[in-house]
Amino acid sequence: MQLPEDLQNGVIEALEQAGWNELLNAREVLTDRYRSHQKQQFMTNDQQRLSYLATRLPATYAAVYQTLNQIKKTVNGISIHSLLDLGAGPGTTLWAAAQIFPLQTATLFEKDQSLALLGQKLAQRKELAVFQNCQWKIGDLELLEELPVHDMVTLSYSIGELSSASIFPVLQKCWQATKEILVIIEPGTPTGFERIRLIRQTLIDMGGHIVAPCSHALKCPILRGDWCHFTARIERSSFHRRLKGGTLNYEDEKFSYIVVSKSSLLLPPARILRHPQHRSGHSLFTLCTPNGIQQETISKRTPLEYKIAKKLEWGEVFSLSAK
Repeated sequence: MQLPEDLQNGVIEALEQAGWNELLNAREVLTDRYRSHQKQQFMTNDQQRLSYLATRLPATYAAVYQTLNQIKKTVNGISIHSLLDLGAGPGTTLWAAAQIFPLQTATLFEKDQSLALLGQKLAQRKELAVFQNCQWKIGDLELLEELPVHDMVTLSYSIGELSSASIFPVLQKCWQATKEILVIIEPGTPTGFERIRLIRQTLIDMGGHIVAPCSHALKCPILRGDWCHFTARIERSSFHRRLKGGTLNYEDEKFSYIVVSKSSLLLPPARILRHPQHRSGHSLFTLCTPNGIQQETISKRTPLEYKIAKKLEWGEVFSLSAK
């Protein structure tokens, strides 16, 4: 997966505003703050914001794009024409959503005004009407009284920045603002998944209908000590690779997510939870099903199903009827 060309060029142009050593120092500061869980005032100067564009925007884009693409594959009969993105940062979700859905309008909330300004400059590079006409609003999610209703509401890596006491009230406001689909993405860590697990049950209790990744609305079958997460691969630019001190020309972003709908939808029978083990003559899958976590094997004895199974990847829908 690659960043859209307009977005990639915009990021590179923005990075030319800062010196190399400044960006390196800013990246180290952000990394230390993230690891020490200092979420408040996460970015405090322009060098840190530019470093974020170079090192975190691509991975965030990959996770959001993959999540939204799963929605498109799963949902039939629901039109997504408007987006409300909360904790929008530099508008990463808008770029991903516009690649997948025929967006006409978008409203983006971000509490860091300088980061929002960077996002506005990036959006100006795209000629699509939704980029030119999107509304940017400065506001803290914990303090907003109400939110405008949109077809799809997204919170990408935003919930984890809230205080524990404010998560439920924010979810209530988000659900009220959702016309069709609510999407929440968190880091693919044990902590991020436990947050998603709690949010999942909270939204079900509010009347939400599961869309993805779960194949059911029953109790989550993932046992303590394990966690449900997925991975998205994004190509690194040479600038991105140098700044992160990496040698690979790609980066894998691990993420956990939950998508719920206002209307009941037909769920797939299972989803692949781990990298499939494609071996000589058969493929092994770990699946989440309404009957819990199951192991399934597709062999050459069923040639048509085996041919399809060899192409299946982690995170995709798995049809048990293929056996």
